[in-house]
Amino acid sequence: MTHDLKIKYEFAQLHFQGKKDWELRINDRDFKTGDLIRFTIIEFGFVYTRTIEAIFNDFGLQKNYVILSLKKH
Repeated sequence: MTHDLKIKYEFAQLHFQGKKDWELRINDRDFKTGDLIRFTIIEFGFVYTRTIEAIFNDFGLQKNYVILSLKKH
């Protein structure tokens, strides 16, 4: 499944620089390992894709929040 999400430029830059390979998100889309996320950078409309490698929902996170471990294509 592919999920379309928006992202701010400053956070997308961290993905591109290899400094951030995760996302903290509300799990309102039933994310699954192996799903694709198609990010659209809000400020520019540029689109890029990442794959969900792992999903963490413990570690003291609020209910319905998850950390998604992402893999570059």
